[in-house]
Amino acid sequence: MGAATRICLGYALLGGLWVLGSDIALDMMLGPVHAAWVGPVKGVGFVMVTALLLHRVLVRALAADARKTRELVISQARYSALADMAPVGIFHVDSTGQITYRNPRLREITGMPAELEPGGSWEWWLIHPEDHKRAQSRWLAATQRGERYAEEFRICRPDGRIVWVLCEALPVTAREGERLGYVGMAIDLTAQHQAAETMRQEKERYELATGGSAVGIWDWHLGDGSLHLSGQAQTLLRLPAGGQGPRRVLGMIPKAERARAFSHVRSHLRLCQPFDLELPMVCADGVTRWFHVRGQGVWPATGTGDMPPRPTRLLGSLMDITVRKETDGQLARARHDAEMASRSKSAFLASMSHELRTPLNAIIGFSELITQQTYGPVGDARYADYAEDIRVSGLHLLELVNDILDVARMEAGRFELEDKVVDIAAEVAVAVRQIQAGNLQRKIEITVAGAAGLHAMLDPTALRQVLLNLLGNAVKFTPDGGRVTVSADIRREGLALSVIDTGPGISRYVLENLGTQPFLQAEPSLRRRHGGSGLGLFIVRRLMDLHGGTLLVECPPGGGTRVTVIFPPDRQVPPGPALAMLP
Repeated sequence: MGAATRICLGYALLGGLWVLGSDIALDMMLGPVHAAWVGPVKGVGFVMVTALLLHRVLVRALAADARKTRELVISQARYSALADMAPVGIFHVDSTGQITYRNPRLREITGMPAELEPGGSWEWWLIHPEDHKRAQSRWLAATQRGERYAEEFRICRPDGRIVWVLCEALPVTAREGERLGYVGMAIDLTAQHQAAETMRQEKERYELATGGSAVGIWDWHLGDGSLHLSGQAQTLLRLPAGGQGPRRVLGMIPKAERARAFSHVRSHLRLCQPFDLELPMVCADGVTRWFHVRGQGVWPATGTGDMPPRPTRLLGSLMDITVRKETDGQLARARHDAEMASRSKSAFLASMSHELRTPLNAIIGFSELITQQTYGPVGDARYADYAEDIRVSGLHLLELVNDILDVARMEAGRFELEDKVVDIAAEVAVAVRQIQAGNLQRKIEITVAGAAGLHAMLDPTALRQVLLNLLGNAVKFTPDGGRVTVSADIRREGLALSVIDTGPGISRYVLENLGTQPFLQAEPSLRRRHGGSGLGLFIVRRLMDLHGGTLLVECPPGGGTRVTVIFPPDRQVPPGPALAMLP
């Protein structure tokens, strides 16, 4: 009941009571006699009483209205403050569909200017053309039925940005049931959509990468026992699509391999390390294939920094290496066959040393007898020249055969060192004399420096061959008038012997591979000016390997070649630490 109705009813009730009560009171006090002044007195009294009562009622009614008005203002101020601070857009729509309120956040989301006055329905033309029809038709259907509205769509801001929005609105009705409009909110979902799109792209790239690289991904949750296999993993294992339990997959490992595989995984997980192993698996199609399995454990955070005893999850990758395993097997068999063939060849050459050297010695010896005319003149002098050519060619062929047989013995493992205390200076002098005797017509100076007083525990035959090969190469490639120097010194690495010549040097390619391959020539062209088999430095390197030493070949910028062999310190006599080391 309103205040006006209550006032009117009160006024009527008081008036009736006053009329009846005043008559009764006057009759009792004055009797039946009614004076002329009685009527005015009753009227004035009635007016005064009703005025007092009306004042009281009006004061209470106006105070209640003021209190309600103040509460309404406070409520509206609170709502406005909350709406202004709300992280979502808020809007009011009246019964005609016109927007009567927009909070600042809604203006930020839509990008509309702050000075825009309420009214209108401009949000509809901001909606993306692809979403406009759907969003507006559902809004009209919801408002006609007075239902809740909820829809996601894109907004094209005036600055060109595209914003994803979730719009929700509820109908507002009066107590009498009159529909007053809608109150709604708009939530900016752009960040969530961008994150979802990024996740989708990452997943797509991940699936393409794993599919193209033939790598499957597996994820085993130890808590509930669930196992997730990527599509590529299911393809590799020939499993049908759908969930596969760990028992099914682990059962593909042959029984003979399970103990080794499980032990390997447990030992690495015990140390909180990733595991990596190769093992065969019997796939769902019954074919055994080899796989490279990698994985690691995931432990829950304990808050103390200590790892819990058991991981809660294992995840990793699976790669089919069957082709590689088959190739490795074929390569191993081919390598074995090649090694066997090489051993057979080396064994054949090593066993044929006598058969090859004996006829050469006969050829050389008889040609020498003919050249020297030991048993009388041969008649024509040209026969003696021919015999000399036969002798020289035989010596050259014998040298080549000796080199080949030495290489064969080394490769067959039949070359054994016989270490003795060797006087380095004496061995260098012997080698120099032999080289000079074979090159009497060459005008080359050979000098020796630093070898006096040095001794080492070496195989004298091997050392002499090393020196002869190095000096022979140096003299062969040094032009007349040149110089060859042999030096010896003690270094940190051990006892070093160097042969330095003033020849033309060696090309970069040959220098990098010299001594590592047999038959490699310092002058590899077909028109070589110098002879040789290319086995000299190869034999030197093998002999140095047997001694535990190294071979270094250098070409200084000024020309020439420096070849150095270094024997380890433990072969020095006395041992290396007791000798004065040179820098």
